[in-house]
Amino acid sequence: MTKDLAPFFSPKGVAIIGASTNPRKLSHGILKNLTIYGFKGGIYPVNPGADKILGLTAFPVVAQVPDPVNLAVVVLPAPMTPDILRDCGERGIKAVIIISGGFREIGNYGMQLEQECKMIADDYGIRLIGPNCVGTMDLHSGLNTTFIEGIPDKGSIGFLSQSGAVCGGVVDYIANKHIGFSHFASLGNELDVDETDMIAYFGEHPRVKVIAAYIEGIQNGQKFLQVASKISKEKPIVLLKAGRSDAGARAVSSHTGSLAGAYTAYQAAFKQAGVIEVPDLAA
Repeated sequence: MTKDLAPFFSPKGVAIIGASTNPRKLSHGILKNLTIYGFKGGIYPVNPGADKILGLTAFPVVAQVPDPVNLAVVVLPAPMTPDILRDCGERGIKAVIIISGGFREIGNYGMQLEQECKMIADDYGIRLIGPNCVGTMDLHSGLNTTFIEGIPDKGSIGFLSQSGAVCGGVVDYIANKHIGFSHFASLGNELDVDETDMIAYFGEHPRVKVIAAYIEGIQNGQKFLQVASKISKEKPIVLLKAGRSDAGARAVSSHTGSLAGAYTAYQAAFKQAGVIEVPDLAA
């Protein structure tokens, strides 16, 4: 069920589409993070205006990226994303992280752009994380597709968040606290891979002993109940729900374009699924 999510954490090679030579750009930070934490796979910057970035050979288009490559990280303006997804599909890449913002969180145009991207991804059998996210980490494989400075200690907590800012905040908060994580996943707008998919993946992953989640809204309530009820019998699922108040729900909606829904309904669902709800990140 979850094998197609493995390239988001332990790929054989990663193409960074839109990698920049400018150290101030987020895409430069992503490329740097891929090189400094022990990732052993191929790292392929894609930028038609550069020959090398951080000492790595740059390629003008993803079609020219050599094997092995099974993950692409897209850091380009949102309107370019459909064409990039087609290029990834033609190259045979089946996992794509869209870091870029400018999708449903900005309104109708962004929503239409997302729908176009989803149709293209479905045509090519591509799984998507994002858009409007900060990427993924696997502390055991050394993969870090984020632009976050620093990483947690290596351990057995799988963490997922619909907010990229919370991912960065958690990394900062646990620095020097010797709390070990196995995975980090920022899911953004959840155009394809959603919180329940990630809970299922962590539930089956042997290195994950505890699942921690920051949730703004559940995409599919029935799917969540089915998966979380099963996984919570084997591994604790510790969850912080954002947008508990009406004001908080409005803030969540404006942040990622998700609909937070009535908090009382979430409380009932979490209890039914055996999910441990906590009041704040420090808990």
